[in-house]
Amino acid sequence: MTATPDFTAYPALVESLPPLVRKQRRLEAKICPLAPLELEEKACRAEIDALLKAAGLQQADAVTCLGYDVTRRGQKGRSTINGVKLLEQLVAAKLDRAVATKIILASTETGDPSSWAEVKPSKGSKVRA
Repeated sequence: MTATPDFTAYPALVESLPPLVRKQRRLEAKICPLAPLELEEKACRAEIDALLKAAGLQQADAVTCLGYDVTRRGQKGRSTINGVKLLEQLVAAKLDRAVATKIILASTETGDPSSWAEVKPSKGSKVRA
């Protein structure tokens, strides 16, 4: 396993990266104690939604409670085509497998890949919390 290079090996990072890493770590330290509350809050919203649904409210319907507008929000589930099943159905419909495969590949769209930075202590390093 090769060692991770130090940021100073990249001149474009020398000035700007250290302050951003410090800022990110300070912010993460502030929000870490709140992480369990995030799950609890999400569960509470799910309970509220279940109550609203049981009472007969539909998506986008709202009621006022304690001075707050309480609205049922939601979106339709995403629809995707299963390429394997589609291919098999096209072949079963007497379409040549190679032609069906070419059609499916030509019709497939791929979204932009996501990218993000992760800042975690290096293995064996001594860092302040």
